[in-house]
Amino acid sequence: MDLSFDRRIAPLLPLILLVVPLNLYVIGDWLGSGVQWALFRYQETFYGPSLITVASDTGYVSSGLIAGRTAVSFILWDAGAVILVVSFLVILLAVAEGKVQWIRYAGVAVAVSGVLLVASCIVQYGPLFAGPAGFSVPIGIPLVFAAAWILFAGEWSEGDDGDGEDSG
Repeated sequence: MDLSFDRRIAPLLPLILLVVPLNLYVIGDWLGSGVQWALFRYQETFYGPSLITVASDTGYVSSGLIAGRTAVSFILWDAGAVILVVSFLVILLAVAEGKVQWIRYAGVAVAVSGVLLVASCIVQYGPLFAGPAGFSVPIGIPLVFAAAWILFAGEWSEGDDGDGEDSG
């Protein structure tokens, strides 16, 4: 299968992953529910609605407010989100500098991000994404793996630099 793309569209893949919902979840026996994006989540509980960022997660874990399995889940999700952002920045640099091979490296990083995001859901809810802590529906995480495959396996053209040199 020939996946030929202009390298200038490569930054769109991780950017899309930063704006689409990646996970839907329910806490316990419907004590709360939420939608999770890479860098934040919106949840509603009996305390009311909350918008929780990756930075808030880090603060909750480092202060000891959140511990145990949930803390590990937060750390894995946050690590996956950071890797996703870094891959986006690497792709921007690859496009600007004409380093097409870097796009493949970013594809590997996006795949690692996907593994961490799935691991976060499994740690919190179990291998079937359901358990006493509630359940999770990782609706957007398959897109992470699809983007990783496109970035890694795609044939990224040099665009219209006109210099005819291999800069990858």
